[in-house]
Amino acid sequence: MGWGGASRRRTVALAAMVFAICGGAGSSQAGVPEKLDGAEDAFIDRAGQAVDGVEDRAEDLLGGRSGDRGGGGTAPGEHDLERNDCEASEHRHELEEIREHSGLTPAEIRELLGNAAGDPCHAHEHGHEHGHEASPRADFQAHSGSRSGELRERAAARSRPRGAGGSTTGHATGRTLSRTTVRQTITGGDANESFQFLRRGPGEARVVRTELAKAKPGRAKRRRSLLYMAQTTDWQLADEESPARVEFVDATANAPFPKAFSAAWRPQEAFGPFAVESSIRQLNEFAERSPHLDGDGDRSEMDLAILTGDQADNQQLNETDWVVTLLEGGQLDPNSGVDPASCPPGQTPMGQTADPEKYAGVQDFDDYATQGFQFYDPDEPNGIYGDWPLYTGLMNRAQKPFQARGLNVPSYVTPGNHDGLAQGNQKANAAFEAVGTGCVKPIVPAASLTNPQDFEQTITEVLDPDFLADLVTSNPGQVFFVPPDPDRRYVDKAQYKELFDTGGQGDAHGFEFVDPAQNQASNDAASYYAWNPKPGIRMISIDTLCEGGIAGPAASGNIDDPQFRWLRGELRRAQARDQLIVVFGHHPIRSLSCDVPDETPAPPQAGSDCTADDEHGHDVNPGCDQDPRTSTPVHLGDDLESLLHQFPNAIAYIAGHTHEHNLTRFDRPRGGPGDFWGIETASLVDSPPQNRLIELMDNCDGTLSILATVVDTAAPITAPASDTDAGGLNTLDLASISRTLAYNDPQAGPSLGEGMKRERNVELLLKDPREDPPGCKRNVNDPPDGGPGSPPDGGPGGSTGETVPDGGSGGSGPLPFTGFVLLGLLITGVSLIFGGRAVRWLGSRAGG
Repeated sequence: MGWGGASRRRTVALAAMVFAICGGAGSSQAGVPEKLDGAEDAFIDRAGQAVDGVEDRAEDLLGGRSGDRGGGGTAPGEHDLERNDCEASEHRHELEEIREHSGLTPAEIRELLGNAAGDPCHAHEHGHEHGHEASPRADFQAHSGSRSGELRERAAARSRPRGAGGSTTGHATGRTLSRTTVRQTITGGDANESFQFLRRGPGEARVVRTELAKAKPGRAKRRRSLLYMAQTTDWQLADEESPARVEFVDATANAPFPKAFSAAWRPQEAFGPFAVESSIRQLNEFAERSPHLDGDGDRSEMDLAILTGDQADNQQLNETDWVVTLLEGGQLDPNSGVDPASCPPGQTPMGQTADPEKYAGVQDFDDYATQGFQFYDPDEPNGIYGDWPLYTGLMNRAQKPFQARGLNVPSYVTPGNHDGLAQGNQKANAAFEAVGTGCVKPIVPAASLTNPQDFEQTITEVLDPDFLADLVTSNPGQVFFVPPDPDRRYVDKAQYKELFDTGGQGDAHGFEFVDPAQNQASNDAASYYAWNPKPGIRMISIDTLCEGGIAGPAASGNIDDPQFRWLRGELRRAQARDQLIVVFGHHPIRSLSCDVPDETPAPPQAGSDCTADDEHGHDVNPGCDQDPRTSTPVHLGDDLESLLHQFPNAIAYIAGHTHEHNLTRFDRPRGGPGDFWGIETASLVDSPPQNRLIELMDNCDGTLSILATVVDTAAPITAPASDTDAGGLNTLDLASISRTLAYNDPQAGPSLGEGMKRERNVELLLKDPREDPPGCKRNVNDPPDGGPGSPPDGGPGGSTGETVPDGGSGGSGPLPFTGFVLLGLLITGVSLIFGGRAVRWLGSRAGG
């Protein structure tokens, strides 16, 4: 049944009423002596949800919301509207009316709903409180296997008809664009199924954290924004076709191996560029208006975004170039491989792998002889992935170029271990690079990989051109041939910085701020810097890469002595200027544990000194220690914590690496000023793929608040159903599939990076350390503690604080005038609806 004219008019009237209510709420503030804070934000959010109903109706017209409510597929005839794109085109005029009242263009509606632009009847465009050392699965740490073993058993015990649960429209569905996790979350479907499609979940209210400062009443009406930024981290963009990848290590986390390592491969890694693109589109939605209100009821424009490391996965040139393109915008080709004519005799790809435009890797069992079913092949799901969706042609679709939008605010980069070490673990050498740019890709793990102690030796042996050449004749089932690519070469520190100076951001995404004296003394290896994004704020980016490059410990971080002395000087000068200081780097304090000097030699190198440049513009061994200065003593987490405590104006240290949401309070020992917050955010490569919006507020009462809000990517919630032809999927469809596969990854699963609720949407209180804050009255006349709308100190549960609605933050304010206006508008809206019915009834009588 189509959406009739009466239904359309009711919806349009409802939309008009909602927007009138929103407008009335805004205009009525002039008659209220005090600006509204938490109550206003909560009301606006409720009004926004009503508007969502209009947009969701548009989604129905464009193909349905299968899986959006309840996670399962929708049976035919369950809703009034037939779920088919051609009928949607017949209602184009109705969409136009919805567009008028939602403020969206038709293209924006389709984009936001995950549908390709154009006529839907035609072809779609192909277009520290954990008490343990962090061990992200990104770096091949020992793997217990308990969760993956459980999931494997479930997978073997159940069978699920393919196609259940996913969106049946041919495209992903369920809006995420412009919505924070305060408003809605994304959850799994049926927990009894071995593969879960995702669905919309309830929002999570903000938690006020009062461990480091008292939450004073009325602060939401006084506060002003000092800095608004986004944090995005751990993209780990992987050239999944590269021979330098070590996917064969990942097999040791699956039966029958003893679960030695994990995370050398992920089922969603080919879709990384699309996931990052969808996250940037989401951040752009919040660039003009923060989700957090200041005391005047305003929302700030975003000042900047920080990238806290591991943007690339394997130190490769093409991976790093993708990072720059995603940040700045432009055509991005996620494929790799060139004409294989240059391959040595006996190593030339044949069949479909000879075509550089097509996928050649471990997720296509047609590419190689040995089918261990260790990987998810969407053309032929088998083994532990037997119940996963069938998407014919998905891997080839993931190689197609797309137009990256680019981030709408300046972005600042700090390197991580995957940006500067081979696979995030080892110093890159000439042998690794020759394999990466060559034609022979290893596939079957050697027996010694079952022993974690042999990891470094085995990798060094396997990623050797001579060893692989011998396998070609002696054991050809352990290799296959792929098109080569010179852009798979590694980049050293100097080249890494140069790549970020090739686009339109004049400060090279921060690297132009590197102290010239540090650049000169380090032989251009220094990649740490500081700058003032706004008056009174000092941002400091540190490089925590453990350049000793010994596989295992080097996945964690440290700070070499020359940088540590520079950091102390930066903190001292900023403190003297009474600036607030925010430090960011890749490894959090709990992960700064690599006690390995930069000068440590790594096999097969005879030493760590650089020798001479090769044809790639870097040393023959690109992982050599470029910095001639002595790195020792290297400084670990305790050293950084102690240093930051010495400078009270240092209020936060923001990091990535752990792939999880985690917040740590750092109390200065024996009291006194110098407390700060540690902030970690989940990755975009694992589940959940999320970013943070972070805003620093001056409460003008002797305290500061850091409002941190988690946002999902802009990818629609429910991925296309199994048996969907991948050729018609668009950019956001692929990002939705990426999120869904990450959620179901048997080695990680949905809970890897979630953290606890009090580590996601939060208000972090701390004392204002400045001697003379500008623009605020320090001696405010606060109501007694525990006044209306203000949480008691500590809140329920002691130190965890109190949960409040988004934007509430303990504020209060009467709503008398606003209430009368809203009541009148509500009556007007109801009158419009029933008045319309009366007019239609009279018209029908007159016509009769």
